[in-house]
Amino acid sequence: MTAEPTAGAALALPESRSVTVNGLRLHYLDWGNPSAPALVAVHGYTGSADSFNGFARRFRDRFHIVAVDVRGHGESEWSPAAAYRYADQVSDLAGFVDALALARFTLVGTSMGGIIAMAYAGTHGDRLDRLVINDIGPDAEPGSARITANVSARPDDFESFGAALTQRAAGSANLAKRSIENQRELARGVLREQPNGRWAWKLDPQYVIQRVQNGAEPRPPLWPVLEGLPCPALVLWAMNSDVLSEAQAKRMVATLRAGTLVAVPDTEHAPSLVEPAAVDGLERFLGA
Repeated sequence: MTAEPTAGAALALPESRSVTVNGLRLHYLDWGNPSAPALVAVHGYTGSADSFNGFARRFRDRFHIVAVDVRGHGESEWSPAAAYRYADQVSDLAGFVDALALARFTLVGTSMGGIIAMAYAGTHGDRLDRLVINDIGPDAEPGSARITANVSARPDDFESFGAALTQRAAGSANLAKRSIENQRELARGVLREQPNGRWAWKLDPQYVIQRVQNGAEPRPPLWPVLEGLPCPALVLWAMNSDVLSEAQAKRMVATLRAGTLVAVPDTEHAPSLVEPAAVDGLERFLGA
């Protein structure tokens, strides 16, 4: 079960904004409270900034939360040169926080966003108050190939929004547990209605082609990053994950100077940060 608002409850909504970084317009969701400590959230490969809506609604009274659409995703621009390497994404994150004048902040990264976050921490760790790494590690595991295969096999578009919802729920046990209202909200972060009435993915097809043809990009050296990270870090491990194993999660925490491990039961890759165990761990780690 997940901690979601009851049906019909009025939902807090973020402000949609954008900033130009490295020549691309990056879209982000700003949840307000600018006088509070900053928290930056980076989503996974098949997600968008909306992936953090449930998390943001819980913590927005304590943080100034901004969730960015990674280049080629959501409402952010697609790279004309199809430049979608980790180096490009990390450079975007660095430019993004500079553009928002965030001198210090907490960084949360889910899956691909966790790789980006760890890589950013390798050169900018002194700017981080805390780091949350959501179900991803320095070493690739079998789930990476599964994600590639799933993205390759999914339809390019759908005849209706409802058909897209059905396909998404069928492919994700985590998503299928969520309320239909929440499923609809998350789907609108990754799908766009076309002029012909069909619904297509917001993810740049060139990004998909690169991954299908070449496999997931090799990760930068991240174990040294964890070893030298000066700030506290939380590792969230989905206990049914095929992307992060228990062994690697425990090694990560042992490597970190100030690491904490939170196991999220009955959850596949990746936790959506509204599961009770994830919420409890985040409450403790974020100092609530």
